[in-house]
Amino acid sequence: MEAGRILRRLGPIASALALWSSAAHGFDIPNPLADVFGGESAKPAEPGRFAAPAAASAIDCPEILVDTGASFIRAPAGADAASVRYQLSLGLLARECSVRDDNIDIKVGVEGAAVLGPAGQPGSYAGNLRISARRQKDEAILQSRSYRVSATVPAGGTRGEFRLVADPLTVPYLGPHAADDYEILVAFEQGGASEKNDAPKRRKRRTQ
Repeated sequence: MEAGRILRRLGPIASALALWSSAAHGFDIPNPLADVFGGESAKPAEPGRFAAPAAASAIDCPEILVDTGASFIRAPAGADAASVRYQLSLGLLARECSVRDDNIDIKVGVEGAAVLGPAGQPGSYAGNLRISARRQKDEAILQSRSYRVSATVPAGGTRGEFRLVADPLTVPYLGPHAADDYEILVAFEQGGASEKNDAPKRRKRRTQ
């Protein structure tokens, strides 16, 4: 993969997330993103159900990649700065891995926002977000899901937030260093944006 296409690599987030043990007992790591993942702490795998090496007590979770240009949707597309109504953008991204039998389940959390442009007004804004698991050696997409995310900018405001906890992506377990085998792709699908203006058109947007 060309390095120039990568907007961000989020490998360091692994140390801040709860990693799930494959041994018979679990361990806890403080998780500052616990609210994204529903407050879950580390969970043990069921003993005897997974034939991994005994040394594989934790998983090196794959990194999250966002391609340049796929981190936001702007409407209208191709508008100059003065004509932008809104922009949906990715913010905080996180992931959590667990071993289940001979597979790895990867749960991804996404936070983002809708921000009004000079031509925008309060309302609800939505876009399609795709989350995929890709094998590194041949860049094959093993599993991919699309989600509709939306954020509401209230009357008198300029920003609204959205949050998504995606269904787990499942990939084969090849060893504890899954970051060497797989990567997670997060991207807005261009052309999937929509808006519903809830505020009266005569209302003036308050500048900040």
